[in-house]
Amino acid sequence: MQKFAYLLGAALLLQAGLAGAAPEQEKPLVARTYEAFKQDSARIRKQMQPGGTFEHISPSDQERVETQLGTMSKLLEAHSSQAEMSETDKVALLNAQEEINGILQHNDNNRLVCEHVAPVGSHRPVTTCMTYGEMMVRQQNAQKYLQDRGRTPQTRGGG
Repeated sequence: MQKFAYLLGAALLLQAGLAGAAPEQEKPLVARTYEAFKQDSARIRKQMQPGGTFEHISPSDQERVETQLGTMSKLLEAHSSQAEMSETDKVALLNAQEEINGILQHNDNNRLVCEHVAPVGSHRPVTTCMTYGEMMVRQQNAQKYLQDRGRTPQTRGGG
């Protein structure tokens, strides 16, 4: 029984250590006051432009971000801070904020994307990692190359 208690204690300490070792990814938007929100929304809009952290965001995702920024602006403009809001408005604000953060974190140029696949002609999988931004630039260059050559991607018909 004492062995079990030691193992349980060690497992809890290990879990606590691992939880502390992995820092939570910083969220692009945390709305606390209207003034801070105005600055954050201006920064986000700038980062969605070419050369910004979120430059590869799709037009539909960018439209969703703009819609949610508008929702948040209306809620915060009516109340100077979250503390003055009703519970319903707080929930609406949090939902809009989390949708924006999810979209932006997915489209972050610095997000690391790893694949574990076997190269052609091999059975041994290899892990390759690159940032989302590098992946999107590579994809755009491949599309541009195909357009410059006057070709379109062809698929092989199976039958």
